[in-house]
Amino acid sequence: MHLTPGELSARWHGVIKPHTLAVWRNKRKGPPFVKFGRRVLYPASLLEEWEKRQLVQTTG
Repeated sequence: MHLTPGELSARWHGVIKPHTLAVWRNKRKGPPFVKFGRRVLYPASLLEEWEKRQLVQTTG
């Protein structure tokens, strides 16, 4: 399964906009993606791994 930038933004409740994802892609940061021509897709399995690495641990 793959998500479009709009679907990924919706998954994150609109906190990260599709435009921000485009900026991140240009800077080679953010979640991994694939391109098919001009179409950008985020593989769900790699996305879940990336989200786990973003987890911030707290104490207390």
